[in-house]
Amino acid sequence: MTPLAAPPKTARARKPQQRSTETIDQILTATVAVIEQVGVHNLTIDMVAMEAGVSKGGVLHHFPAKKALVVAAIRRNMEQLVEDIEDTARSTRTFTEALAIHARQIMREKGGVSPALFVASAEFPEAAAAIRGMFSALISRLVRDGEEGGVERTLFFFAAFGILVGRGMNFFQPDEAELEALFSRLDEYAAKEC
Repeated sequence: MTPLAAPPKTARARKPQQRSTETIDQILTATVAVIEQVGVHNLTIDMVAMEAGVSKGGVLHHFPAKKALVVAAIRRNMEQLVEDIEDTARSTRTFTEALAIHARQIMREKGGVSPALFVASAEFPEAAAAIRGMFSALISRLVRDGEEGGVERTLFFFAAFGILVGRGMNFFQPDEAELEALFSRLDEYAAKEC
């Protein structure tokens, strides 16, 4: 009896590591969606699995408990926010300008940090550490570019950060004129050499 030949590999075949990364991404995206729908207290592994389109065992394979799942989702969300700002920074003169541009985009797109993630971070200190890590990463980036210091730069940073957070939390809904005045002021700060 001759051995069966292995099926030919196709160009579309994904490596196990790629599939695992994609599955983790699906799970973390689903986790944020479920947190936004039902809150962190009501989140279950079953709900995340259903939202992600994977088995409960698949979720538990990567995240052995609800806490690990929530912390990883928030950490990824914060890392993505910093990465998005970094992407913007590649086409600007300074990182401060990138923060101003990104804050403007968030206001226009009605995005920002989800309020559900802040509630979740209050529940799990490790998740709050992810938000602190995002804040630290932004400050470190400013320092790396020699943009730290100065009262105006600090005020600018907190204003931009406030927009990133406040917009997601729906703390304020400025009208178009207020929004333009806010952005004009942020742009002035971003352009200053402090």
